[in-house]
Amino acid sequence: MKQRTLLLAMILFPIILSAQYGESIRTGRPGQAIGGFTLGKNVFQLQTGYTLNFIEDAPWESRSVVNSSVFRVGLLEKFELSAVVNWSSDKFSPSTFQSDYHVGGISNTQIGGRVNLLENDGWKPTVGLQGRLLLKLQDEAYRRDKMGAKFLLVTGNRINDRLSVITNWGITWTGNQKEPIASYVLNVSHGISDKFGTFLEIYGDFNDFNINYDTGLSYLVNKDFQLDISTGWQGTKDVPDWFVDFGLSWRFDWRK
Repeated sequence: MKQRTLLLAMILFPIILSAQYGESIRTGRPGQAIGGFTLGKNVFQLQTGYTLNFIEDAPWESRSVVNSSVFRVGLLEKFELSAVVNWSSDKFSPSTFQSDYHVGGISNTQIGGRVNLLENDGWKPTVGLQGRLLLKLQDEAYRRDKMGAKFLLVTGNRINDRLSVITNWGITWTGNQKEPIASYVLNVSHGISDKFGTFLEIYGDFNDFNINYDTGLSYLVNKDFQLDISTGWQGTKDVPDWFVDFGLSWRFDWRK
């Protein structure tokens, strides 16, 4: 109940300060980190992509394909609503089975909002808060035991015209376990040119402290359309777990 009350309070919090709109699209793709900025009023954005995940854990291995789509709409200059829908196809190949085991369907649904509190100015970082409810609107194989919630504190600092650093600090109630999961992301992004960008990240959780890695490349087709590709490692020495991700972000601008 406290989680839902906090999320509702954030959604209703009316911050209408300086303009949030960017001349070029800002997106949470590629990578794990999100930025502290919002879209700006009267802007809709779609961020979607496919992740191919490979895990080897004797005596079985799994191959997964996940389509993740994020729908964002700017209601105020510094406040937006968002929704997440994931579709997954998971194939397991245990050595003890005669044949593979396959499950698929809608695997994740979320709804929530983001608010920008500060914009980067010298030593002062960009700061944002995002909260989402983790819904139970999945297919049976992926359905949560109960609704969950996820909150992120986001910071960002522009070091120079090409280099920036973003951090995400999260707490998640998955709906499948009692104890929350505390997570982190550290992202260093570099603008190679006006069209190409790259990044390096480390991320993981503090409960069973781990460090995962990913990197990737983005290409700005035009100011409202971006393509991306990335790859990462989130396994251990004994359990290889790596992924490849590719997708796009498309901004629909009704401000004009």
